[in-house]
Amino acid sequence: MKAFLIILLSFASLQSQVKDIFEYGSKVNDLIAREFSISANIENNINQVDKIFSFALSIADSNIADALLFCSIGTMTYPVFKAKIPLISLTLPFSFFTKYNEDLLKRKTKNLPSKLFEDSPSTEFGDKDKLVHFFLTAYLSYVFGKNFSEEIGKFVEVFEEDFKIDGRIDERDLKINQLGAEFGEMLHYKIIFPSFILAKEKSLSYGKNSDN
Repeated sequence: MKAFLIILLSFASLQSQVKDIFEYGSKVNDLIAREFSISANIENNINQVDKIFSFALSIADSNIADALLFCSIGTMTYPVFKAKIPLISLTLPFSFFTKYNEDLLKRKTKNLPSKLFEDSPSTEFGDKDKLVHFFLTAYLSYVFGKNFSEEIGKFVEVFEEDFKIDGRIDERDLKINQLGAEFGEMLHYKIIFPSFILAKEKSLSYGKNSDN
């Protein structure tokens, strides 16, 4: 997903009503860094995800597409990543920002909601990386349609595996992409918050969700 963000966010910046989506994404970053705290409680973590979206809506003047973009940028866990090109073994660094506050970025990454599901990894990092998947796929679904966003999500996983960006295909990434696509689709009908989708899911492992 990190590689695809470069392409998507470059395109989205042209569509956005806001001149600098990265500046507004940084506001989301700073909110998490300054006002959030670490919690092992699933309900608390999901409530924090709601707060992220609510804040993004407020600074986007209730423009849903822009708000989803701000959330996508603000919940990224790394400003720089490296991709290894097959065959020639060339590693290239990519970055979304020309400048960023490293201290606030570290605090944001530390404070990001990590326990979103019963099967979230029992590590400090947990499911922090799933938030950018959720919000970015929601953006794609809202702007281009649910089916398109889900297919793009599958393509990205295969692309990243081939280019050695995130290793093998992650089935949990595909599942959170589906949830994001559902969220984006429902936003066409009314303003809802991520908890409406996330709280119904017990697990990101296929066949292990007791509510399905």
